[in-house]
Amino acid sequence: MNKPVRLAVESVPETLFTARDYMVMLEAGAFEDVRAELVKGELRKMMPSGFSHGEMNLLLGSKLMAAYAGTDYRCAVDLMIGIDALTVRAADVAVVRADVPRHGPVPPDRFVMIVEVAETTLGIDLGEKLAHYARAGVSDYWVADVDASVMHVMRSPEGDRYTERSVVPFDQPLAVPGTSATITVA
Repeated sequence: MNKPVRLAVESVPETLFTARDYMVMLEAGAFEDVRAELVKGELRKMMPSGFSHGEMNLLLGSKLMAAYAGTDYRCAVDLMIGIDALTVRAADVAVVRADVPRHGPVPPDRFVMIVEVAETTLGIDLGEKLAHYARAGVSDYWVADVDASVMHVMRSPEGDRYTERSVVPFDQPLAVPGTSATITVA
């Protein structure tokens, strides 16, 4: 005999996607031909990156991997971050704790740092993404401004902002969080 079942409903308007919806779509292959983020319940298409963006991702990833060699931290590129129930972002380069899940978005409390490479996305990376990462508690956030050849370095999140902010030219040493190492981008 069938009994009526009451389904749990998340408290979001029906027109918005949840992080759970996003993951179901991802696992079903909905994004095979397109890269997409979920931002405040809305799907956003991510444009493919150019050579200099990819080259910078590789450069920063390899330098950070060397700086964190021998530690319990791991480096990755193009990593999903589960910000909240309505937001799943993608980070260009990330350093995470060793206990990250092998599949799905990485929870924000597992991040040591996130690096975004900005060529055409500087406003988003220093605006909306900065606010998301700060609110999620990501302790160190860097934005590589390729056109200006500088790194925007943010530390100590508080609410939707970072209390410590500096701009470091690519040819100057950057202190790598959680290590005694420094790297230069140039």
